[in-house]
Amino acid sequence: MLYILMCLGILSAVGTAFAAHLYTAWYHIPIFIGMCVGFFLLWAALYLLFALILGAICNIKKVEYDPDPVFQWLARETMKYILFFCNASVKVEGLEKIPKDQKCLIVSNHLSNYDPISIMTHVPLKPLIFISKPENFNLPVAGGIIRKAGFMAIDRDLVKNAIITINKAAEKIKTGQTSVFIFPEGTRNRTDIKLLEFKNGAFKIATKAKCPLVVLALKNTNLVKKRTPFRHTTIIMKVVDVIPAERVATMKTAELSEEVREKILEAI
Repeated sequence: MLYILMCLGILSAVGTAFAAHLYTAWYHIPIFIGMCVGFFLLWAALYLLFALILGAICNIKKVEYDPDPVFQWLARETMKYILFFCNASVKVEGLEKIPKDQKCLIVSNHLSNYDPISIMTHVPLKPLIFISKPENFNLPVAGGIIRKAGFMAIDRDLVKNAIITINKAAEKIKTGQTSVFIFPEGTRNRTDIKLLEFKNGAFKIATKAKCPLVVLALKNTNLVKKRTPFRHTTIIMKVVDVIPAERVATMKTAELSEEVREKILEAI
């Protein structure tokens, strides 16, 4: 989407330059460059307005959807857009470990709101849905889009509802509908501790679905907000390990949780 917006900006600037005959002198060059930037920002603003309206329309019905390919693409492209304007990039290590022909459960540590953005834009599993807190589905732009993209809400305060979400997520993986991501810490880590205690229930998705478990470790996502927009942030996303489905099926949830936590601790 960013490349499309850039091309639209350049084409708009070229059209305007020819219409106004701004190509006959050397001092027209900085004017043309300024127009390119200006039109790019204009198209970017129009895209944001489109996403805002679309998100509001999609959020009228507060229901759960299966992953929609169009909205999966829109969610991914919008997140790339956010990274670009926040002056952040993602360096990925170990991506080749992720199985391309199987649906997986993916987990990682949780430092900031830029964690899911980094993962959605750089993990090659499609479709990919996130299990997220209910409040995120009421966000002005993102709420409706992630709802239509198939993301699922989990209310950890209501155990019965949380179990229903976990079972649904496991079934989606088991039937080959989608890969699923969840933060086992349950919330962002705002402490000085490297990693919060894990909620073992998150790993029931893997044990019920008997699927591969992809373990990620994230660094620097908590720095993006502090540095935006003038200082660049390189986010590090490492694929620490992939626990094969055969091994997941033989492990208890608590054992799986403990092993994954140790792997992430070593990586961060």
